[in-house]
Amino acid sequence: MIKHVVMWKLKEMEAGEKEKVISDMKEGLEKLAGCISGLEDIQVGADFLKSEQSYDVVLVSAHTSKEALEAYQAHPLHVEAAVNLVKPFAVKRVSVDFEY
Repeated sequence: MIKHVVMWKLKEMEAGEKEKVISDMKEGLEKLAGCISGLEDIQVGADFLKSEQSYDVVLVSAHTSKEALEAYQAHPLHVEAAVNLVKPFAVKRVSVDFEY
C-alpha cells in the first residue's frame, strides 16, 4: 500500500472565502473515492492551529500500489479537481509518498 500526503498553503483571502475554498476542495477531492481504480481512501482536512509553520489544507490518500498512485495522478477526474479546485488558490505545495 502507498500513502500519498499533500499539503497546500493557500493565497491570502478573506476568512469566509478561504473557508468556502477549503470546503469546495474537501468535497471535490473526496468525491474521487470510488471513482479511480486503486484509490482505497482519501481524506482532506483543514488546519485549525493556523501557526506560522502550518499549511492550510492536507490531503491523505491510500493507494494499492505505486502504479495505482501514478494512475490516480494522471486520471482525468484528479487532474480536473487539481486544475479547478486547488491550483487557482494554492501558493505552495509539499508532498510525501511512502509505502506501508
